[in-house]
Amino acid sequence: MSETSLRPAVEVVEVSGRVLRIVDGHRIAPGAQARQIGHDLPDRGVDLTVGPDGYAARWARSTFSLPGFARMFAGGAAGGALFRLLGLPGAVLGTIVAVGIARSAGGPKSTTVVDPQVTVLEDGPDLVLHSADLPALVFAVMELTGTEGPVTVSPAAAPGQKALPGGSERVRLDDVGGLDEVVTQFRDVAVSFRHPEVMARWGATRPQGILLYGPPGTGKTMLARALANEIGGELREIRTPEILDKWVGNSEKNIQRIFAEARRLREPTVLLFDEFDSIISYTGTAFDAAGQMINAVAGIFKQEMNTLIEENPNIIVVATTNFPDRVDASLVRSGRFDLKLPVPLPTRRARADILTKLIRGLIARHEVGGFRMFADDLDVEELATAASGLTGADLKEALRRAQLDKAMREARETTPAGPITQADLSAAITRVRTQPVS
Repeated sequence: MSETSLRPAVEVVEVSGRVLRIVDGHRIAPGAQARQIGHDLPDRGVDLTVGPDGYAARWARSTFSLPGFARMFAGGAAGGALFRLLGLPGAVLGTIVAVGIARSAGGPKSTTVVDPQVTVLEDGPDLVLHSADLPALVFAVMELTGTEGPVTVSPAAAPGQKALPGGSERVRLDDVGGLDEVVTQFRDVAVSFRHPEVMARWGATRPQGILLYGPPGTGKTMLARALANEIGGELREIRTPEILDKWVGNSEKNIQRIFAEARRLREPTVLLFDEFDSIISYTGTAFDAAGQMINAVAGIFKQEMNTLIEENPNIIVVATTNFPDRVDASLVRSGRFDLKLPVPLPTRRARADILTKLIRGLIARHEVGGFRMFADDLDVEELATAASGLTGADLKEALRRAQLDKAMREARETTPAGPITQADLSAAITRVRTQPVS
């Protein structure tokens, strides 16, 4: 495959010692809907979008994002101590403290920029910048926010590009390869979130729940995370230990608490029940206490799902399972889960798409200052053929192993290792294919 099809175009602009890397173009066709583009202006409260009339950046001056500071209070000894001291959840108190520090940190923010190509308007407490020139716009944002050092703007890098809980990167639907039909439906869901006024005018109701089912490693959890980012919201992942409890009655209380908390959320949120069959499975005749508990939890879940979207339209439930036959049909009927989407093993074409997006993303993030991560001999079509039967997770693992091999060689030998070649990736794919299943 040619270099141009894998290696994204990178434009490097430098002004007064500040560097901007633009990965790929951002122009969209006239009449197309504006969309958010990725950037790495960390913790600055900046939303960067591109539309038919050019680029826009909204800087939320009235708030200050200190997620690391707030998270410090959300758990552990600090959070527990604050909770006991003031009777407030640690995360809430952390946010209050963070905003308080921000508001006392300085006076009025500047509203002027040097570049005449950029217009700046005050929209309530926020500043909105417009420009037909992306570099000019981003440099103006850097000027206002005091950002130093290089900034990358890329659809491959979602805003912030920070890790989510569990170490997962922020992904967008653009980053999901090989699942075109599922991604198309998820885009429609995201559009319905962004235009509640249109939905209300027509009396239309977007899906309340989405069930994703298919083999392990095919991207079900990643799709849920991408949807959360696409709607500009958060992901709240529900795991088995949060619900199931050995003490009688506690499991039922746990599921009620989770939905009660969800009803109070005011930001768009994806409520993810990962491995749904292990949390809430089959409902039927119960011959023991465990079976009765499972039935009780399932019954409460059904009741909560019946009214969730009416009471809080900001929430959408996504459930994933590798074993759809273990989930009772009454739990996922229409009205509770309106979309039931298979996520199959990728075809050869899908594997090529997945590899292309993974490689392009790595190039966009890491090929800086003349460093080359990948050689020019890569042929993703050939790699996709060699990877028959592998999942998207397997392909990501193969890339991780190839990266680790190069990094370890360079660290041991203290000399630069060459870029990852076709042979390197072929060998990594073979190792992943032949690894024993524990």
